[in-house]
Amino acid sequence: MRVNARLDESTSAELRQLVRGTGWSVTDVIRESIHRLYLQESVQERTPADAFADLIGGFEGPADLSTNYKVDLRNTLSRKHG
Repeated sequence: MRVNARLDESTSAELRQLVRGTGWSVTDVIRESIHRLYLQESVQERTPADAFADLIGGFEGPADLSTNYKVDLRNTLSRKHG
């Protein structure tokens, strides 16, 4: 998709500075900016429960860790600082 946009002087100066600072093309800076804003806005639409749900099942550990986490933590710290 080709985009034509009008920028005020301040935004234009920021864009030029980003191009110089990153070594990227204007297209790449704009593309990355849109992508970052998209990710930021997508995350804001998620509830804390949605974010937490992504973590479930994503880690390895003992099957009883949710009930015995204090014992496991105490044992781990004892081994580390024993």
